[in-house]
Amino acid sequence: MTQDSLTHKISIEERAAELREQIRKHDYHYYVEAEPVISDREYDLLLEELHTIEKQHPEFVTPDSPTHRVGGAPLKVFPTVQHKIQMLSLANTYTREEIQDFDRRVKEGLEGEKYSVVTELKYDGVAVSLRYQNGIFDIGSTRGDGVTGDDITNNIRTIRSIPLKINPVTVHGVQLLNFEVRGEVFILKDDFLAINAEREERGEKLYANPRNLAAGTLKQLDSREVAKRPLSIVCYYLYSEDVKLSSHSENLSILKQMGFPVSPVVEECFSIDEIFEYINKWELQRESLPFFIDGIVLKVNSMRQQDILGSIARSPKWAIAYKYESAKARTLLNSISFQVGRTGVVTPVAELNPVFLAGSTVSRATLHNSDYIANLDVQVGDTVIVEKGGDVIPKVSGYVPEMRPEHSIPFVFPTTCPCPHQSELHRPEGEANYYCNHAECPWQIRRKISHFASRDAMDIEGLGEKVVEQLVELGLLRTITDIYDLHQHREALLQLDRWGVKSVDNLLSAIELSKQKPFSRVLFSIGIRFVGEGGAKILAKAFLRVDALVEATIEDLTNVPEIGGRIAASVVDFFHDESEMAIVQRLRDAGLQFELSESERAGISKALEGKTFVITGELETMSRKSAGDAIEQRGGKVSGSVSKKTSYVVVGANPGSKFDKAQELGVTILNESEFMAVLEG
Repeated sequence: MTQDSLTHKISIEERAAELREQIRKHDYHYYVEAEPVISDREYDLLLEELHTIEKQHPEFVTPDSPTHRVGGAPLKVFPTVQHKIQMLSLANTYTREEIQDFDRRVKEGLEGEKYSVVTELKYDGVAVSLRYQNGIFDIGSTRGDGVTGDDITNNIRTIRSIPLKINPVTVHGVQLLNFEVRGEVFILKDDFLAINAEREERGEKLYANPRNLAAGTLKQLDSREVAKRPLSIVCYYLYSEDVKLSSHSENLSILKQMGFPVSPVVEECFSIDEIFEYINKWELQRESLPFFIDGIVLKVNSMRQQDILGSIARSPKWAIAYKYESAKARTLLNSISFQVGRTGVVTPVAELNPVFLAGSTVSRATLHNSDYIANLDVQVGDTVIVEKGGDVIPKVSGYVPEMRPEHSIPFVFPTTCPCPHQSELHRPEGEANYYCNHAECPWQIRRKISHFASRDAMDIEGLGEKVVEQLVELGLLRTITDIYDLHQHREALLQLDRWGVKSVDNLLSAIELSKQKPFSRVLFSIGIRFVGEGGAKILAKAFLRVDALVEATIEDLTNVPEIGGRIAASVVDFFHDESEMAIVQRLRDAGLQFELSESERAGISKALEGKTFVITGELETMSRKSAGDAIEQRGGKVSGSVSKKTSYVVVGANPGSKFDKAQELGVTILNESEFMAVLEG
């Protein structure tokens, strides 16, 4: 290599290093400080230049390069990571008395020694751990069961507010290079609402809340998909074996110096009154925040005192979370409208004066059924209380008696369906719901088709609620069987607004792909009243093929564990209905699966037969639905409540009251790794 070429190569390497540093600083200004100093176009040009250099000279690529943020090839499964220090869950409290009790316990634990408490906002997100080696981001992982978590390094890299290389910081004369940071990954309100607005436009099911969306995003095996989501992070924990750290407040300052985003509204409190002032302040102002919070976190400031106080099985004694009540607002109930579901159930909906609540404007809220309205004694014209709990879906929870109009009239549930056929409604004995049984009710047709195409059923991408409504109105869809004739109407679809060649062909491909869905999914999709996902799986395994179900009597059905009289009667009624059987036959002719495959039959296991499981908390290696599927595939049962008959309670991160109930009853508790061992036999 000549001297000139060597000099040229060195200058390119220096330019790459310079670009990385510039981009790192601009990322900090934009994503952490929210104060960009260059335009998006200028930023893109810097990134494009670096990408070009690294493509031409791969030897210059470094682990901290911002080009890694776009994501790599999909993984088949997440490897696990052992936490060096257990990731504990905070104990929750909902009353001021419990805060005072926490203060008392800390005083007793410190034997009267003075202490301060750091108060910070409890972001509604997902806990993660970030490890750094030599100042470079090395490993990112989930909390998991607190002892081990999933290695989601590639997904974490896509979060632009996380520094891939830190600003150098010296603590007590030691340069801090090797350490662990913990934080909460979350989604901003505007980003969450924008994502849901896009999904609504496409006719797709809305995400219930931002925390679930963030958790689901981090569990994506394809980091390129994660990079498309606007994830943010706030960091609140620092640990290093290289230096003795003295206080939580100092740690937050160090994190900020290194380039990590930290909460801007942290306060150090020296009395219980100051703690309550902070709680009161943010209870009033939480709606003005650009992100969702569900409470306040209190932490003893001194690291030495934290060590003295220690922890119990899953929670530190030196910290606690105070949870706010559900967000509530008052507004006027203008009227009550009705929706008809796929099974004919008629659901009342409150039509409200628009009111801003928990980050969005609410104009409609559920009223569940006639009994719910009667118990609330809600009347049209009332000023009602609307609230949002853990989910974003609003509900009416009461009314303000002193604001009721003088001549208001008690609500009477209608006797006819609001659909164009105005058919008579009926209420089965022992049920709270009213039903419309008209076979051509257009609302039922739309919802039956939407249910059939939904993700948990036949999972036909592109056939969301808005698209179904459009195709029903045009007469292209009258029953679920018409879905499999849409390929005959390709030219008609291409003439519709917002439909192009790609979207039409993608829909037709998704329809064709749905023919491979297993028998249990088909059984759930066709909409037998009272037969949910779990019931469909049980019936498919017990009877193996639809012909056996058609011939089954109520006695045959109730002999199957978990199938009660109501489900059995509904199944018999369905398969004795000529119109429903005509639909089943058309679906069979279209090529759908109406019996268990040979591999499914061979895979039916009895390993967990007779065992009942309850799952609580957030699992990391699989979703709770997948865990339930795995149990059922092995002959076990999944229950929603803990009793003395429960065999195991599977506990993930942030478990609820079911965990406490299991401890109280002495039921065997499994963490996620122990649960996996049970599944593997």
